[in-house]
Amino acid sequence: MDEQNPERLLSAALRAQAVGSPGGDPTGHGARTGHGAPPAPLAPGAPPPPAEVRRRLPVARVLLFALALGLFAGAVAGVVSTL
Repeated sequence: MDEQNPERLLSAALRAQAVGSPGGDPTGHGARTGHGAPPAPLAPGAPPPPAEVRRRLPVARVLLFALALGLFAGAVAGVVSTL
């Protein structure tokens, strides 16, 4: 039999891939999440990077918009029901 069994070929390929991969750590596998990657080293005496500015959510504006939308929808429903 000249042709190899496809199952054996797949098994050999998976075994070869498993031998060449590091165990358990996703770094080095092209993962874009950044988890597990060491942070970039800072030069001695360099100022620290600026902290992220967290923006507050516009809660009052969202609630006011929801109230206006509800009043408008109620008005439209009232007009349609009177016709």
